Amino acid sequence: MNNFSSAPGSRVPQLPTPAFLLLVLAWLIPGLVGHEPWKPDEAYTFGLIAHIAATGDWIVPTLAGEPFMEKPPLFFISAALFMKCFSGLLPAHDAARLAAGLWMALAFLAVGMSARQIFGKGNGRWAVLVLLGCLGLTLRAHQMITDTALFAGFAWGLCGLSFALRRPLLGGLMLGAGGSIAFLSKGLLGPGCLGLAAILLPILFRDYRNRRFMQTLLLALALGAPLPLLWMAHLYERDPGLFHTWFFVNNFGRFSGTAQLGPTAGRLFYLKTLPWHSLPALPLALLGAWQVWRGRVRLDIPRLAPAFLIFLVTSLILATSADARELYMMPLLVPLAVLALTGIQAHDPNKVWAGLSIALGGLALAHLLLLTLGGLALATGTPQALTTLLTRRLFEGWIPEWHSIVWAAFALLILLIAALWRRVPRATPQGFVWRWALLIVLTWSGLATLWLPALDHSKRYREVFSELKPFLQQATAQNECVASFALGEPQRAMLEYYAQFRTQRLEVSDAALSCRWLLVQSLNNRLPEALREVQPVFSTSRPGDQRERFSLYYFSQGVGQIWAQGETTGKE
Repeated sequence: MNNFSSAPGSRVPQLPTPAFLLLVLAWLIPGLVGHEPWKPDEAYTFGLIAHIAATGDWIVPTLAGEPFMEKPPLFFISAALFMKCFSGLLPAHDAARLAAGLWMALAFLAVGMSARQIFGKGNGRWAVLVLLGCLGLTLRAHQMITDTALFAGFAWGLCGLSFALRRPLLGGLMLGAGGSIAFLSKGLLGPGCLGLAAILLPILFRDYRNRRFMQTLLLALALGAPLPLLWMAHLYERDPGLFHTWFFVNNFGRFSGTAQLGPTAGRLFYLKTLPWHSLPALPLALLGAWQVWRGRVRLDIPRLAPAFLIFLVTSLILATSADARELYMMPLLVPLAVLALTGIQAHDPNKVWAGLSIALGGLALAHLLLLTLGGLALATGTPQALTTLLTRRLFEGWIPEWHSIVWAAFALLILLIAALWRRVPRATPQGFVWRWALLIVLTWSGLATLWLPALDHSKRYREVFSELKPFLQQATAQNECVASFALGEPQRAMLEYYAQFRTQRLEVSDAALSCRWLLVQSLNNRLPEALREVQPVFSTSRPGDQRERFSLYYFSQGVGQIWAQGETTGKE
């Protein structure tokens, strides 16, 4: 049964508002609450959020008492506000994570508005569905990370450029907001990519060589610059050295590799990662390019140019940067979701799309079976063979626990997915996009409900630092300090959260040498030379983590004496 109608002037069918909103909410809500901060990104991010919530200092992001100048403070501020608003109703980390949901909702709104402006009424919702179907987005969109705000900044920047030809003032407002959000989320990358794309538009396309587009750019600069300039001015006034660290080291140094801060990857990393990360947006965009080349679809190329240029510029910058992570690809999904609509403009029913939709139905049933069986094993220990497999390979140390609320939530989501599955005819590209999005919702909802307790068990630090807390309290009772070595940023943040304790790091403090207690984080049991023959007072690790270990030592004559006997270059 056809449950939608074509909108006037639209190249795709119009999707009913209730069905669309239900699907978006079913994707967005699961996973935002119900688990601790996960390693590595959520753990250190929460430390920065907690500092702002406790002190109100939004100028210098601070982690466990030390300045942390990798990122500006916008996401941390927004999450701290959620912490205060929901204090007493939710755990602090769950309340903070709601900020990610807000930024993603704002991004969806901007992507939908961009697609509607470019392709016409009814297209915005399909762009959002393509976006939430992207494989690389789902987990990251539900994490407490600054990249969700950067994602929203890119979305509103694209929206502003998409509106520039028809509504230049509104376009300038949105472009300025997007650039400001992107800047205050993660530095120069966002506004740099948006700015380069905006400069290239009048160079490459005659439609943008006019006074109205210049008005858009000038208004965007006037509205987008004040907040970033305000933060930078306060930061420089507070500490010029910290300003230099943020501006030069964490922006240009990361790009060139001289900072040696971020992860590196092999050649062609993004070219190898993008196809699965952006599925199904990239294949649909390529299909659209082929349809345009064959003359099957006619598009207003200048109106589509902002999305293409933002994708191209951002891809080139990422590809030439020394740092490389799958996480950094999130902004590419914004323009790709809009470009993907070119692949569903020819909407005549055919057997290919029908076959793909049928295949997705079979895949959905298989996912439902695996998620349910796995959930039962993790909740009850039955079937025993599957429980053993899961606890050995994925969730070592997990003891089956039954949580009725997660099963009730999953059951409701399954009923919703079943009710929505046939709302769009299957023999169309829209039917494929619709069912793909439902498949992603099904998979994510199972992981974020039935599997969430076990996933949380394997990715959190609560047990580690709760076990260490009595020993640290003993040191405090004796009025003694605790030194640390190779303790990472996520771990220092979680130590403060769970044990309310800060160490004195040997890497930055000479006073730490006078401490009698020493906490060391090691990987694969590779310890500094000075400690290889010393027995720790206590040693622990996260459940199921065989690589990362925390060892606590006590030296009656202080850390300095034993530390001087061996090399101190063992930081992992």
